[in-house]
Amino acid sequence: MMTENQPAIDSCITPFWRTELEPHQWMPEPWASKRHLPGILRQMYSAPTGIPPYGEYLEAARPEDDPGALPGSDIGKVLSKMDSDGSRLGVLTPLTRGPQPDLDMSSVLCGATNDWLARTWLDAPESNDRFLGTIRVNPADPDAAVAEIERWADHPGMVQVGVPLDAWRPYGQRNYFRIWETASRYELPVVVHADGGAAANYKPTMSGYPRKHIDFASQESISAMYHVSSFILEGVFERLPNLRVYFADGCHDFLIPFIWRMDADWAISRHEVPWLTKETEGYIDRLRFRTNHLEGPEEPSAEWHALSRSADLLMFGSNFPHWTTTSTADVTSGLSDDDRRRILWDNAADLYLPRLRKVGRDGLLTDATAAESAP
Repeated sequence: MMTENQPAIDSCITPFWRTELEPHQWMPEPWASKRHLPGILRQMYSAPTGIPPYGEYLEAARPEDDPGALPGSDIGKVLSKMDSDGSRLGVLTPLTRGPQPDLDMSSVLCGATNDWLARTWLDAPESNDRFLGTIRVNPADPDAAVAEIERWADHPGMVQVGVPLDAWRPYGQRNYFRIWETASRYELPVVVHADGGAAANYKPTMSGYPRKHIDFASQESISAMYHVSSFILEGVFERLPNLRVYFADGCHDFLIPFIWRMDADWAISRHEVPWLTKETEGYIDRLRFRTNHLEGPEEPSAEWHALSRSADLLMFGSNFPHWTTTSTADVTSGLSDDDRRRILWDNAADLYLPRLRKVGRDGLLTDATAAESAP
């Protein structure tokens, strides 16, 4: 049964650089001084942030000692958010600038982001070993992506590989396979998180470009469906039985009807995918999704949770410091105590346990639960 102080793992926190120019300090020449990155605040489909409640919220997430710094760039603020949620561990998923036409720019930025994350967050004494990190890679540059994973494979704080939701091709296609194979070999799950660049994206919908933020944002997570079907139908999960993929920006609400739609064509399309050993519904246990970005009912019922397999597939993720951030208190409606515990702790612990065991840090999971049960 769940105790009142049920611990949580926050599976999605987005730390930011102090300023838009800080990434250059971590990049080699000519990138450090002669090449410029797109703005971190984006230029396409930007929602207003200077009016309540969003402006006030973002100001509250900004470092108190530096009014010019970006929200979410202060370790103390992040730890305070985790404390308020009862989150013992926080998985940091920094953004880059999304897919860029210049492949070298994207790959160099991913490497700089990883150096910055390890040095200023994971290895910082004030983090108190409460942060786990994400190895950002550029999926459009498989050679560089594989090299980046191998560069960080022995770091005890890195627990997953991060790629943007926007992509050149669906992620199951064979040009990406070496990336997933390398991640799987090091027991690293793959996290897919929205990370759009500034005026450098492909059209975000099948029908072209929306005009307004609400139009764009309401359709964004549909992109995850293309990756889900591609991972399954291209046989990635068959070839890599240890690989699991975490979609940290929507898609869970659409998943089951989408799987039903694919299985409806199973009988006539089976010959196209002879490498699959079961219908598509049999692969969804390889997927995980974040609680924060749900398009389901405002107060979901127990029946809705059962239908969407929430207790099996969802993990708590606050998405701090974005204005859509939520807390563990929001993960309540329609859930039993047992299911809530699974969403707040067990599912993330299960996802990251193989990696933490590989680097000798699985005690992070057992120590936290033991502390809660101590008299």
